[in-house]
Amino acid sequence: MRQEFWKELNEARHQGVCKYWENVFPEANVIDFNLLVELNQYIVSVTGQNVLQNNSASISGAHADARIKPFFTEFINNYKRIDTEIDFNSLLFFSFSDSHHSVNLHRDTETVFLIQGYGECVFVAVNDDGSQKDLYRMKTGDAIILPPMYSHKSVPLGPRVTLSLGGLPKQHSH
Repeated sequence: MRQEFWKELNEARHQGVCKYWENVFPEANVIDFNLLVELNQYIVSVTGQNVLQNNSASISGAHADARIKPFFTEFINNYKRIDTEIDFNSLLFFSFSDSHHSVNLHRDTETVFLIQGYGECVFVAVNDDGSQKDLYRMKTGDAIILPPMYSHKSVPLGPRVTLSLGGLPKQHSH
């Protein structure tokens, strides 16, 4: 179904570059506020922690939800591991307004793969030496891959929910 997409994604990863695709996941419309509220209710019933009430901007372990699991499974089945990547994560990042962004420009140790669900968000991506800054306006179904240690941040354009999937490198013990 998306074989050419996964081929492009893995090639971009091999080259260590950021790459963006429009509407490659049209079914991402299920990644919405209903899903967010229901997943939060599950977390409250299991852990007693209410992510939405605590003003958090993310929920981890999102692949436990049946609506997210197909995205997570497709990612795992098509993602070509590099070096010591042995584990995967899944998070839902969300904002209730355009006055909140994820954090300042930052880098993650893992590959970051984002699928836009509800709303629109601009992702700022900056190459290693800071000489190139790209802006990607993501709408429902759009996706972007960011290599490890690639500077980025989100700028919501209104309420939004974004699925983040990552390939985590093995932690080395000292």
